[in-house]
Amino acid sequence: MSASNPPATEARQPGQGVAAGVQRKGWSKGWRPWRLLLLLCCLLTLSEGQAKVLSVGVYQNPPKIFFDSAGTASGLHIDLLRQIASREDWQLRFVPCEWQTCLQWAEEGKIDILPDVAWTEQREKMLQYSAVPALYSWSILYRNQSVVIDSVFDLKGKKIGLLDSSVQASYFRALMDNSGIKLTLVPLKNVEEGFRMAAAGEIDGIIASQQAGDMLADRYRLADTSIVFQPVKLYFVSSRQQPPETLAAIDRALSQWQADPQSIYFDILRKWGRGATSLPTYMWWLLGGALALLVCALLIAAYLRREVARRTARLRQSEASLRIAAAAFHSSEAIWVMGADRSVLDVNAAFTELTGYRQGDPDLDAQGMPPCRQEQEDRDFRTSLWALIQSQGKWQGELCVQRRGGDEFHAVLTLTAVNDPAGGVSHYVGTLLDISSQKRLQEETRQLAFYDPLTGLPNRRLLLEKIQPASHRGHRAESGQGVGGLFFVDVDNFKDLNDAMGHTVGDQLLQQLAQRLQNLVGRTGMVARLGGDEFVVLLDGLPAQQAQLLASQFAQRIIDAMQARFDFHGVGHFATCSVGVALMQDPHASVQDLLRQGDLAMYAAKKAGRNTFCLFNQEMESALHFRTGLENDLRRAIENGEFSLHYQPQRDQAGRLIGVEALARWHNPFRGPVPPGLFIPVAEASGLILPLGHWVFEQACRQSVRWNRSDNGSRPPVVIAVNVSALQLRQPDFVQDILRTIEETGAQAAHLKLELTESAMVEDVQATIDKMLELKRHGLTLALDDFGTGYSSLSLLKRLPLDQLKIDQSFVRELLATPSDVAIARSIIALADALGLEVIAEGVETREQQQFLAALGCTRYQGYLFGKPVPAEQFDGSY
Repeated sequence: MSASNPPATEARQPGQGVAAGVQRKGWSKGWRPWRLLLLLCCLLTLSEGQAKVLSVGVYQNPPKIFFDSAGTASGLHIDLLRQIASREDWQLRFVPCEWQTCLQWAEEGKIDILPDVAWTEQREKMLQYSAVPALYSWSILYRNQSVVIDSVFDLKGKKIGLLDSSVQASYFRALMDNSGIKLTLVPLKNVEEGFRMAAAGEIDGIIASQQAGDMLADRYRLADTSIVFQPVKLYFVSSRQQPPETLAAIDRALSQWQADPQSIYFDILRKWGRGATSLPTYMWWLLGGALALLVCALLIAAYLRREVARRTARLRQSEASLRIAAAAFHSSEAIWVMGADRSVLDVNAAFTELTGYRQGDPDLDAQGMPPCRQEQEDRDFRTSLWALIQSQGKWQGELCVQRRGGDEFHAVLTLTAVNDPAGGVSHYVGTLLDISSQKRLQEETRQLAFYDPLTGLPNRRLLLEKIQPASHRGHRAESGQGVGGLFFVDVDNFKDLNDAMGHTVGDQLLQQLAQRLQNLVGRTGMVARLGGDEFVVLLDGLPAQQAQLLASQFAQRIIDAMQARFDFHGVGHFATCSVGVALMQDPHASVQDLLRQGDLAMYAAKKAGRNTFCLFNQEMESALHFRTGLENDLRRAIENGEFSLHYQPQRDQAGRLIGVEALARWHNPFRGPVPPGLFIPVAEASGLILPLGHWVFEQACRQSVRWNRSDNGSRPPVVIAVNVSALQLRQPDFVQDILRTIEETGAQAAHLKLELTESAMVEDVQATIDKMLELKRHGLTLALDDFGTGYSSLSLLKRLPLDQLKIDQSFVRELLATPSDVAIARSIIALADALGLEVIAEGVETREQQQFLAALGCTRYQGYLFGKPVPAEQFDGSY
């Protein structure tokens, strides 16, 4: 590297300064030849051990090569180069530069390596290339979503950005110059700056390579187009003055890696978004075909412009000259010439081959051209086309043209009126260019971009595009246009079907459901698949006054359609769904607001028991905001220690204290006291019950130590009951956490009781039983809380190592008035007696309830009759 090389911070290499030391000593000390030989050997040894330092030019072109936000060189080429450097024992020095500067430094030898360079004849004179391409790519034109660019002809008058001095720039300029399409090309120093300008509307589009373009298009919300061209190979390069060993080492590594699909090379490609080093053969054919069609279209357009201009001049001389010119049209382009009366005077062989019509065909002479229509319409366009020619003199556009046999093809049709010297129309000249292959390629690209491959339904991207105009129409409901409605459909228990019958059957159910929804909607709306088992139906034009009624009726039709039997090759299955409905009535609601409203309504339907529908209302959103705010406050409360424990006594029939239940209480500085019935469900749903439950058990253990210490005399020990949620019990380290807390606090397991809920027993029963047995082996008492309100079966109950059943307060509250509650309480007491378990009733508030329970055989109680929950310092410990 010369002294003019670009600066970069590097540590001094090992061995640096040895030669300088020799120079300082000189020969004044009487050096001998053997000493010189020894010095040379040392220098050779140091030189061999010193790693080769290579400077690498890095410009911003993510994801292939760039500096990230931390200033670290990154990207696909950088990862490849680091792997090669590790293999060759190189040290890399990354030099930041703009693209044009990087290229200049590489030519001048100021940097050793420049990645991501396409081959051009001019560059090959100044640079040496690696023999093996590091990457294959192609160029795509991306557009602002508000700009229409469907073909090269739409580029007229547009402002298109491209990287200055890039391969795409020179290629695209030449392409546009040859086509005659007038547009403004904006040179750029940085590709990402071009995407930002396109997103801001400062330019209409930007040309970039596929790897960088796809990433930046997502980031700046640009859309891709069907204009795809110039497949290129990207290489590592160095100046022609650099020794070839560096590029040879790169070639060896790339050749070896590219031959092995399991190599680090493919891992790097997958990391940055691609999985193959080269395009599949069929993609090269498709890209080549699309490029050939594009070039042909441009050449034909340029050729026809010249020919029409030439013939126009000759037509002004005489009709005979026109006929001579028309005879010259017998080329590969489909061309025909008509007289002023639209009778066909001449057609070339390409026209007959493409359309099947010959000169003199009566069907052709009737309108002067084959039948044709615009793509989105069914009516014949020829009458309208002749009207446009009469007013404008020329027309060009894409049409569906019908061959003589009846089948259609897509074509670009150009029809021009030729004037005589007096200014009147003397002839008409038409051309047809078959673009069927290009249209098929565009449709395949659109299908991949906007449709779900499993069901063929529109995907989320296309749905969002359709919701926007529908919501605007809904905002004008007062004008009588009606409102739109979104119906979110989610299959109930779809995971169970996949687990039981496999994903193939699950996919078949989704496909059949998609067809049923399509049949319901018909042409009045759109069905889309968001992903998984979620579908969205978009209906437009519901009468504003009856919107809720009609939406409810349609939602019920969806539920009814879902309940019909699904058939999977002879195997029947029945399924249900939950439907959430959001109406587009709020003029301020964005598309994202509507999606969130439909989602909330759908989850409300699931919460209501599934197999039903729910219309969104503002209370749902308010409840969501309240729950989100409460969850945030709850998280801070756990961190800030806003919780306290209250204890409610449990007594026997004689009134003796037999234990207490620890109950969490929350006093928020702004909300005040928050009821447990409000914050406990939020804690369980958010997972905050885990740190809260650990804190409750730890505090209960410490209180147990204080109450049951040895200086309490002969008083019987106080057993503290602590509630355990299903989420806590399902944690793999639950038992270890309980035992560790007991050991750390010094509490005795015999003085603690864990109250489990029935819902905790539903999942992984054997694992739950194993944990309970382990807890009992260490001396803890286990109780089943709220018995009778959950889902446990009697067969499960007899397997559980329990000590106590707890009658839920919902059965005690109406015990004296409701015979069914009496029957349930009596059954629980009898069951506990049969299983040898204690039984305790909670929620006992009156003496009559206590006496009635005693008559049934229950002799342990908890409730306001025996004491309210109070802090430990207020608890009356005299018993």
